[in-house]
Amino acid sequence: MKIERRNFLKTLVVGGVALAVAPVLRIRDAIADLVKSDDPLVVALGYVAVAKNSKDRKDKKALCKNCQFYSDTTGKEKQAKCQLIPSGEVAAEGWCRSYSKRKA
Repeated sequence: MKIERRNFLKTLVVGGVALAVAPVLRIRDAIADLVKSDDPLVVALGYVAVAKNSKDRKDKKALCKNCQFYSDTTGKEKQAKCQLIPSGEVAAEGWCRSYSKRKA
């Protein structure tokens, strides 16, 4: 099988563009997955995406990323699923009234 130079260069350019665009699309999708602030369950739990903005939070170390209901156990993700809020992902730096410290 003989590969023509023109087809090789087209494939190379299309592949390069795909690699450059893929991370941008992933970031857009990640942002779109966050829970909506007007979701009734989110409101009932008093969830805030930035914990320091909550007037109800007493423990300054209480964040979604160290809650037992937060699904990212690595602590490296900026957002992840919460077992209590199935409608989307919550921010790692967020907080809600149902916060429960993760057991070591």
